[in-house]
Amino acid sequence: MWNSCNIWLSAVILCCLMILCLRRLWHQLQSSASSIRLFHCPTSARLGGVQGTHQTTGDDFTLIDLVKREVPALCERTGSFRQPWWLPCGNAQTMYCSLGDFSKTDPITYQRKFLHVPDRGILAIDITPPLTVRPATDGEPILLVLHGLTGGSHESYVRAALSVLTSSQTPASLPFRAVVLNSRGCNGSPVTTPKLYHAGTTDDIRHTILWICHTFPTSPIFGLGFSIGANALVKYVGEEGVNCPLSGIVSLANVWDFVRGSRHIENGSWMNRYVYDYVLGGALYSLLNIHRHIFLASGPEFRNPLSHLEELVGRKRFVRLREYDDLVTSPLYGFKDASHYYASISSDQFVDRVVIPCLAINSADDPIVGSHNLPLSQVSRSPWVIMALTGGGGHMGWFECVANGFGLRRWYVAPVQQFLTALMKHDVIARPRPKIRSGEKGAFFEDGRPDIGFTEIDCALFASGMGDSKLFSGWSLDILRKWFLGNGHTCP
Repeated sequence: MWNSCNIWLSAVILCCLMILCLRRLWHQLQSSASSIRLFHCPTSARLGGVQGTHQTTGDDFTLIDLVKREVPALCERTGSFRQPWWLPCGNAQTMYCSLGDFSKTDPITYQRKFLHVPDRGILAIDITPPLTVRPATDGEPILLVLHGLTGGSHESYVRAALSVLTSSQTPASLPFRAVVLNSRGCNGSPVTTPKLYHAGTTDDIRHTILWICHTFPTSPIFGLGFSIGANALVKYVGEEGVNCPLSGIVSLANVWDFVRGSRHIENGSWMNRYVYDYVLGGALYSLLNIHRHIFLASGPEFRNPLSHLEELVGRKRFVRLREYDDLVTSPLYGFKDASHYYASISSDQFVDRVVIPCLAINSADDPIVGSHNLPLSQVSRSPWVIMALTGGGGHMGWFECVANGFGLRRWYVAPVQQFLTALMKHDVIARPRPKIRSGEKGAFFEDGRPDIGFTEIDCALFASGMGDSKLFSGWSLDILRKWFLGNGHTCP
């Protein structure tokens, strides 16, 4: 009897200890995930003195003042990010981006337009709300959106933001009209020349912005980039400098430094080396495989350095990210090798040249980027850039429970909306625009830049905006077998 009581007592004590340990662990996870740190230059850019009718104060204020005053989602007292208990780490948040079912979440309808550009390629841009549903109005804010790796306007992380930012239920200074640039070959974007895109492509952004300036001549333009789309967006803004036509941008889950980022993938955790490296390389490989007929059939008028392409797509089963960039990206775009490519396209080297309001949001547990690859020193020298670092969220996840405890939502939508609304509220929007000249057969070009232009192809297409995520389109059962057993939408 006494032994039985001892056993029960020991079991109760053990259970209590386990509960206390789990509770302590959970609180540590919660406190880490809910913490938000802001990094900025000590002499943040002054925004006072701009001409506008909606300024609430007559005195000068800085960019960091605007964030602390108008973006409560990022403030110490009012801002927090609390991830659900079943998505407690960066890997879980990241994988759920593709493995979760978002088929009925944030439905969006787009109007698709095709732009023929000077290098004979075609860009597919998706507009929401469609112009046929909500006609253009003078001065309406336009949001240029750049998606992540092999993604498109259909991605759940894009829809989560646009369902709020383009809604008529948003604050008075909104709603936005969004223009999503689908990268070449992605999400039904046709490939007509042996050219796709890479993480540092910025001329396609210029073509699209020229179309926006022509179509919405009185509208302020803002930018929102995800992952490698954020990298291209920041790089573009830095390249343009004082001539940048955008009034403000938000960078989400930017990779920033591809040199250190590649080392983080190749030499990092087991998940980095044996999951993400193959998944990211596989996503690019799958995109190339879809459009291989264009590369194999290209005529002599195009420079096609991929003479080994047929063998590559025919025999390769597993491709690491660096291997793909060595074999495909580098020769296709004139880089010596993957290392040269990574060093050339990294947006961290353009932070000092940003001269418009920029809010960058990253997660400390992002398994793709890594917390040590963030450009904190560059941000500390740039008056125009504010970086918010959350304790959790993974790579483009940031899933949190809604207030009633049922369902999930993307946390980043709130600070993005609040920041862009604040810029509109204070009329921090006046920017120079590229001069547009007309050409033959409906073509338009940037003055002095015959390589930047567009011809709108007359067609009316609508897309539901729904679809499977391509964040992990390189995922396959073959890769799973390789890891655990040791074995060595089609575009028109």
